[in-house]
Amino acid sequence: MGPDHFYLIKMRVNNIVGYVGIILIFSFMIFAAKNFFSNEEDINGNMIIEEVKADPGNFQIVELGFKNYNYYPNTINLKYNVPTKIIVDTNNVKGCMRSIVIPEFNVRKLVKENDNVIIFVPNQKGIFKFSCSMGMGFGSIVVE
Repeated sequence: MGPDHFYLIKMRVNNIVGYVGIILIFSFMIFAAKNFFSNEEDINGNMIIEEVKADPGNFQIVELGFKNYNYYPNTINLKYNVPTKIIVDTNNVKGCMRSIVIPEFNVRKLVKENDNVIIFVPNQKGIFKFSCSMGMGFGSIVVE
């Protein structure tokens, strides 16, 4: 076996590594697109939207979990200018999904078991995206 033989083996290994990298990137893009375009639906095809609860302190309460590789609920309806508490279920929200970002409301928080509540006032009307800090998990907040 001469130097040319090792060169060919190295080239084949480099090609295989390149193909694996392309496959991984393509798989990630498909996964991200699936999450971006999918919404939870009930058996009748209606989108599942979190109903906002109220507490004695006049807060809107939303319980945020994790289901089907994304935040659940994926769409949250809020009332305009009413203080909001998002309580993150740290039992099933793991990894980067715990770093929650809502840019329009200046929210950027890494939730922990002992600090899992996000408080803000939705002071703009419209539809706003929220996500993990890496953009892998996301959803929408509808403020009316």
